[in-house]
Amino acid sequence: MKANVMTAIRQPLETRNVPDPQPGPGQVRIRMHATGVCGTDVHVVNGELPVPLPIVLGHEPVGEIDTIGPGVRSVRAGDRVGVSWFQAGCGRCPYCQKKQIKFCAEPKTWITNGGGYADYMIAEADGCTLLPDNLPWESAAPLFCGGFSAMSAYRAARPQGGDRIAVIGFGGLGHIALQIAKAMGHEVLAITNSPGKAEDARKMGADEVLVVKDHVGQELQDMGGVDVILSFSPSMKQNSQSIQGLRAGGRFVTTAVSGEPIQADPVSMLFKQTSIIGSAHNDPGDIIDILHLVADGKVKPWLETYPIGDLNRVLTRLEEGKVRYRAVVVQA
Repeated sequence: MKANVMTAIRQPLETRNVPDPQPGPGQVRIRMHATGVCGTDVHVVNGELPVPLPIVLGHEPVGEIDTIGPGVRSVRAGDRVGVSWFQAGCGRCPYCQKKQIKFCAEPKTWITNGGGYADYMIAEADGCTLLPDNLPWESAAPLFCGGFSAMSAYRAARPQGGDRIAVIGFGGLGHIALQIAKAMGHEVLAITNSPGKAEDARKMGADEVLVVKDHVGQELQDMGGVDVILSFSPSMKQNSQSIQGLRAGGRFVTTAVSGEPIQADPVSMLFKQTSIIGSAHNDPGDIIDILHLVADGKVKPWLETYPIGDLNRVLTRLEEGKVRYRAVVVQA
């Protein structure tokens, strides 16, 4: 089969002919149809997230199972599936016993099994999720990281009816989170530094758009404040400022990675009883929820699609901030 292999940091991926993989016990082989190109791929290529080399990247894969390994009963050949980052745990630690494999110290992931930028990939059967029949491959792919993260952030905020929700970092994840909050019946405010994204946000359902001028927290407060902030922005300075715009009992949820700290006024947090919450890929039910929201047309990822042969160009485009809003490579 053909595979796009990362062989060195900060170098283009190499297209190689490699042997077709075979599934082991508890595993399946998937014929790839599409894979989302995620910002984390750029972090990996740049050496910011160390992985063993050589390796096949691609952690937003969808395709059709064509071979079943020994002991697999949860999925079948012919099933349309996507694969989560965390596929299985050791099975014996306290977190695995609680079905919280994301906290396992020895998880099985795309890093251990290989990713989706290839004709075929191997995955743990437990890491596969069935796709709704009416969900196209290219729409499903970016949900297995971007959509999963957005839905988990929304759930982590413990949203209540009537909550006013702000989304900061209006990009690949933020534009999905905005639509999730709107689909759930909330008043939604989009926060962006780019005036050019304001109209996009309104088209996606934003009730209001804040184009930041100086201090996002003060400007948010001047607009009446919000109950929840879902942040997908790596700017911890701006994230720290935004906390000022929370109402009493408000929750700030962060998903982005940065070397900078988030700073908050403890006196304000004490008297307003606000919370700062970290979120990644949380409950497995979150991926099922976002798959069905998209299948039902209630959330519509804005996509750029490319043939797999353009993968290196897409990674460059993503690193330069030119993708609007998620990129997907189509494989078959």
